[in-house]
Amino acid sequence: MTNTPTASAKPARKREAFLPFLPKFMSGTKALRWLKRVHAWTGLWGALIFLMMGMSGFLLNHRSTAKIDTGAPKEVSSVVLEVDPAAIGSQEDLGTWAQDTFGTSIVPRASKAEPARQGKGESAVFMNTEVTPIEVWKQSFKGPNGSLLVEYAKGSTTVTATRTAENVFGLIKNLHKGSGLGILWILFIDLTAGALITMSLTGALLWSQLHGPRLAAIGIASGCLMLGLFASLPNFI
Repeated sequence: MTNTPTASAKPARKREAFLPFLPKFMSGTKALRWLKRVHAWTGLWGALIFLMMGMSGFLLNHRSTAKIDTGAPKEVSSVVLEVDPAAIGSQEDLGTWAQDTFGTSIVPRASKAEPARQGKGESAVFMNTEVTPIEVWKQSFKGPNGSLLVEYAKGSTTVTATRTAENVFGLIKNLHKGSGLGILWILFIDLTAGALITMSLTGALLWSQLHGPRLAAIGIASGCLMLGLFASLPNFI
């Protein structure tokens, strides 16, 4: 009995992982390795800021419903300073004077004027006596760690300055909101948001490769989105 030659067996191809959300040419092990690296490095870079944003977001979200008290700003100092009335002719002049005097570059918030309880120039009755209140100007400089409030009665020779300070929770919330912070902090938060989005996308892609088909992943993501929209519907106008 003679042995007939048989065709040499072809080596079995190694089956590569399949990522259902990516095109086929990006669905190999190299793409999976790249996704893992991007996910890990963005997580390492943004871990602390993610923790801060999550904590402050929780506090801000429950400040009115659950009424989580994180402490109000506390007055730490107040001073009355002498000023030349000719140097402050408007609310804007008051803001400029405060910036020069206290050496702050923070832009004051919306100007406040309190001419009187009855209205500018109108007389009022106080303890059965008719009086004419004068206009009072206020400028507020808000920073993440506290605020500065200056008050000036028109034509007066003094300015009252009050400094308040935030506690740790107040500081974290103000960092979340960007209160009193400049363009550099805004750009930093934009980078953090980009890192969070990248982590979400790479995490979803990695999860879909490890735990099930495309339809299951789409169904779970769609269900979460619909649940969030449904929860917000009662507050729509």
